[in-house]
Amino acid sequence: MSAYRNVLAGLIGGAVGTLAMGQYWTRVAPLVEGRSEEDGDQQKEPKKDKHSISVIGQQHQPGESSTAAIGRVAYEKTEGHAPGRQTRAALSEAVHWGMGSGSGALYGALAGRGNPVKGAAFGVGLWALVDEGIVPLLGLQDGPAGTPAKGHANRLGAHLTYGLALGVTALLIDALLPED
Repeated sequence: MSAYRNVLAGLIGGAVGTLAMGQYWTRVAPLVEGRSEEDGDQQKEPKKDKHSISVIGQQHQPGESSTAAIGRVAYEKTEGHAPGRQTRAALSEAVHWGMGSGSGALYGALAGRGNPVKGAAFGVGLWALVDEGIVPLLGLQDGPAGTPAKGHANRLGAHLTYGLALGVTALLIDALLPED
């Protein structure tokens, strides 16, 4: 399979993996947290991160996801003011889907042929390197000590789900594409 095919299969696989990750957050994460969706609005008010490991200070607002923080910060830098609520939500989704698809393309370039085991390993690697390392170092989410163990487990589960869906989809795309 050519590099172009690998990247294309990874890109599509990354989009499917992002969709699967979203389903994980909707269906599985509440079970791991031990709460139902109805309980979500009754959580404690988010607070400033007292466990920050960021080298540049806290960039996320209390309760804001890392993708929402990236979208908001980019918008503020380019537009000179904070985005509205709907724009914030759209920016967060755009960052999430862009990261998922882009990471999938990187997987295709690095891993070659799609493979569920390689995909799962890639997802776990993203969790360890990006979600547990780079993102808190950039102040885009709370530091590791500021997140309960169940939160870390959920993020691992979400990235494992992403990686499995990525690897399976890339394998299927490879089988569907005509030979070079």
